[in-house]
Amino acid sequence: MKRRHLLLGTTGFLAALAGCNTSTENNEDIANPNNTTETTPTNSADISINISTSSQPDKLPPIWRNHNIADFQAQFQVETSGNVESVNVSNEKVQIGPDSSQWNDNTVTVQPGQMKQGEQEFTATASSGSAEAQDTAPAVKSTPGNYKVDVVPQRNEELRNQISQNSLEDNYLEKRGGFITSDPVIDNYNSHEQLGFNKFGIDLAAYEWRHDNDYVGAAEVQPRNVRNFVDSIGTDTGDPDIQAIKSGDEVPAAIYPNGSMAERRGGNFDFEQFSNAETVGEALDWVHPYLFNWHAKMTSDGPISSEDSIYAPSLEQAIEENTNKGLEVHAWDVGLSGGLHGNGLIYGKNADGSEELRVMETVSAPVTATGPDNQLHPLIEDSGYLNPENDGFGEYWHPLRFGWEDHYAQSGNAFTSQKRSAVNVVGEISNSFQPDSLPSPGSSETVAPTTEYVVDFIEKLRNFNQNDTEFETLYNQSKVLEKMTREQDTNHVIYGTTENPQYAVVDNGSLLEDIWEDSGGEYDDFNQFLRDNPEYSMSVDDVDASLEGEEMGDFSQQVLAGA
Repeated sequence: MKRRHLLLGTTGFLAALAGCNTSTENNEDIANPNNTTETTPTNSADISINISTSSQPDKLPPIWRNHNIADFQAQFQVETSGNVESVNVSNEKVQIGPDSSQWNDNTVTVQPGQMKQGEQEFTATASSGSAEAQDTAPAVKSTPGNYKVDVVPQRNEELRNQISQNSLEDNYLEKRGGFITSDPVIDNYNSHEQLGFNKFGIDLAAYEWRHDNDYVGAAEVQPRNVRNFVDSIGTDTGDPDIQAIKSGDEVPAAIYPNGSMAERRGGNFDFEQFSNAETVGEALDWVHPYLFNWHAKMTSDGPISSEDSIYAPSLEQAIEENTNKGLEVHAWDVGLSGGLHGNGLIYGKNADGSEELRVMETVSAPVTATGPDNQLHPLIEDSGYLNPENDGFGEYWHPLRFGWEDHYAQSGNAFTSQKRSAVNVVGEISNSFQPDSLPSPGSSETVAPTTEYVVDFIEKLRNFNQNDTEFETLYNQSKVLEKMTREQDTNHVIYGTTENPQYAVVDNGSLLEDIWEDSGGEYDDFNQFLRDNPEYSMSVDDVDASLEGEEMGDFSQQVLAGA
């Protein structure tokens, strides 16, 4: 019995205080509801209050499926005596008064989202004038360690403030949907709104700034190669070097559409043709050679593949800022063969509303070039990196080959390395420039997509020009991946397919490495894993039972996790 008394002392006398009343007039006792010393109230009749737990909540399920929320609510009975003027029931997260719909006669109902995880106290407080009386009662919220995540719309005011202060575009958020409340990442799984533990909030419209800010960041780091390049288009700068790049007076690094490599004639940058292009491909025909010629003339190194993270936002901004047909561009860098060769992908929405996806080359004479086809920005299906007959296919492994027939490693360390490269392609759709303190999505130790999900996502990109997948669908899923990568204190799993993206939290971080290495698809049906392995924390009863034969020195290892 001595050890059980110690337990009561450690847990705040949860059981001992049930039914005891406390009256106080000072702030010190208000802050300490476990104080049982009664004081004589002044200017008020004596008051008292009693709270008892009438119903403990059931264990919360790992997957919400038409459950009854009432089964997971805590209920308390509250009785008062004396001339009580006000009364409430509270914990660290909520305060409930008699005017709330959760207070019915003497019964107070607390929703699961108003409770922290594990063991906790609820305090009933009655007051009259300057006098107070308090009593406490225990409750336990049993939350699974492994559970399915409900992605919900949530405004990100920090990002929205950054956009308002730094965006080069008027009505930035309004043009991107304002505040997005419906999307496959939001709609595919919905749990009860009164649950709190399984929600993951994201502001899909504001999160586009993570990518669009790539240009702002690159322009600050390398203004000559980024901002000056974009600003020079369609403008007479008066700089003879820039004029030489546009006029083609010198044999350039790359040939314009009106030039001829066979005739050693570079042609010239035709701004009218460029600015009135009907497709992103046509615009790239002009501005991509201009980019290479700029770097050949204006820098000491010339165009090099390691500059892929600079070229992608430069080309995107150049087209969107200087063309007249409403072209939309989204470009991001991609590393081939584990980053040995910088490359990229460029999504385009054309004047007629059609969409296309192209490879972005980072050197003016790529290994994939064949004859007149210089392969600077081919459509995905035309890229030599995905053509087994092309020299580039054998020299470099492109992440878009992941999951494609026999064109990727299907087991061992090579499989895991290639899967991580493929996940980087997915994550960097939404953000290429990661802060130094954060890992890239492909190197994350706290996020692991299942193999089925990665194979499906990469297949959607590889065959983008032949399928009916909307780029926005893929982009929004990349935003969720990128945000989960930033939340390094939680272990996330991404599974399902791009048509049905699903998300989960797991308690055991070592499971993530198994998922990264899962070449056989063992974890693809992750809903089944969650049903089989909810992994609940210990309840109050578990703690009491464990004390039989256990030393109090071990109790710290059994304390329930907080919210």
